[in-house]
Amino acid sequence: MMWVWLGLFVLFAILEGMTYGLISIWFGVGSLVGIVAAWAGFPLWSQVILFVITSGLTMAAFRPFVKKAVAPKSVKTNLDRLEGSLAIVIKRTDRFGGAAKADGKEWSARTKDDSVLEVGEHAHILYIDGVNLILESESKKEEK
Repeated sequence: MMWVWLGLFVLFAILEGMTYGLISIWFGVGSLVGIVAAWAGFPLWSQVILFVITSGLTMAAFRPFVKKAVAPKSVKTNLDRLEGSLAIVIKRTDRFGGAAKADGKEWSARTKDDSVLEVGEHAHILYIDGVNLILESESKKEEK
């Protein structure tokens, strides 16, 4: 049975090498425990149970840390600098749409809530959603 576990370990190692995302490494660790259990003379049913428990515990214990370490970092663009700045409403804007001018460019715009911004009003840019500036009235921002 040691050879079966060794074969599984090699298979999981090859699969891990072919993927990015730590998919099968946990089962490889379980296979190593299976090899040790087979070498120690444990019955097949206990080898399988040790494999399942070890794979599950290893995944539960280490996957969150590893996932965080290898996760792609968010790429900031120069548009991020617009967040928190002011825009001037050039077309009446509500939660369904409108337009504003920021950084010398015209943008599609929406409000985050049911408020309405009139032409000429200054508004804070909360964030950018796709090609839309999400705006909040300057007076509403001052109330906070």
